[in-house]
Amino acid sequence: TKDNIREPKMFKRKARKKPADEANFYIQSSKDKPGLMERFIDDRKGRGVFATQPIEQGDFVLEYRGQLLSADKCQTRKYSEKESTFLFEFEWQNRHWCIDASIEDGSLGRLVNDNHKSPNCTMKKIIVNDQPHLCLFAIKKIEIGTEIDYNYGDSKWPWREK
Repeated sequence: TKDNIREPKMFKRKARKKPADEANFYIQSSKDKPGLMERFIDDRKGRGVFATQPIEQGDFVLEYRGQLLSADKCQTRKYSEKESTFLFEFEWQNRHWCIDASIEDGSLGRLVNDNHKSPNCTMKKIIVNDQPHLCLFAIKKIEIGTEIDYNYGDSKWPWREK
């Protein structure tokens, strides 16, 4: 009968947030995006960050949070060899800067490890409220259980020689 016939439901796909908008949201909230977890790997590598949800290519993953310093100020501070691995130097507005993430603050971005051969993320500068923020974006699909990593650059990192 006519009363038993139902119109087919149209399912709307959930609108995907633009990666830059998502980065902006997490930068302003000073929180890490859900879907990631810290895990101890081994004594050489230490801790790392792993996906607990699939991450699509192009998605915002994490912010590398820490104290923004001029490169000059960063160089005058005394850091242990271990602490110095948490310094990220970059250029912005024709000046050299440094994000000092050497203080344990519970954020995951500082725990993402180097992979100079086949990284799954890349670091990009996002400007929010006239301040630079360094954020990781997926350069390929990342499956559940996969370690998040990026290429630290051309420096001669000691772990690359092993």
